[in-house]
Amino acid sequence: MTAAMKLRRKLDPQPAGVVAPPESRRAPVWDRPVPGVGRAPLVWLLGVHGGAGATTLAHVLAPAADSSRRWPGVFERESPFVVLVARETIAGLTRAHDLLRQHHFGFGGPSEVLGMITVAARPGKMPAEIRRYRDVVGSLAGPLWQVPWYEEWTLVEPEQLPVWTPGDPMPEKKRKIDPLAEVPLEMRELGVDIVSVVREKLDSTAAFDEGEES
Repeated sequence: MTAAMKLRRKLDPQPAGVVAPPESRRAPVWDRPVPGVGRAPLVWLLGVHGGAGATTLAHVLAPAADSSRRWPGVFERESPFVVLVARETIAGLTRAHDLLRQHHFGFGGPSEVLGMITVAARPGKMPAEIRRYRDVVGSLAGPLWQVPWYEEWTLVEPEQLPVWTPGDPMPEKKRKIDPLAEVPLEMRELGVDIVSVVREKLDSTAAFDEGEES
């Protein structure tokens, strides 16, 4: 079992002025290993609402898996690390806010939130109202990532999309690619960032454990 699978979340300080969401606004916590996952992922993607894009991103990013709209219970060999995924709409970000408040008050199980991904809801520039609300909600999440609109991705099933694996080379920034044939640069950078955050967490935990033993 890797160190990632051994970690258990320590409760974060409850942010001032933030209240726990009612039970009706919380996501369930799995009482068994997340079903339908054939491998132990490095990180879980928790879609905060239907259509958030977690299933698509979990296919494109090899180290990730979709937690099927629930918090992982962190059973044997399961990663405790979670990244929330929300569509860039007021409703999507409000749902993300609910789940982040749930997490901060200890109702999200033993998992640890690494950050939040927001997925463009339409082509073009993010509306100012969405950007402002995203920043407010993101203050409870930590790192924020953004997935732009890929028109081609709306035309196929997730299984038909290319897959990024750690170590894959970065394409040239100026080179135009077919997003159905190659993983876009933004997605590769997203994968690298998430893996880096996980490694930092593991390194800090290992350093803490060594300090306690000495």
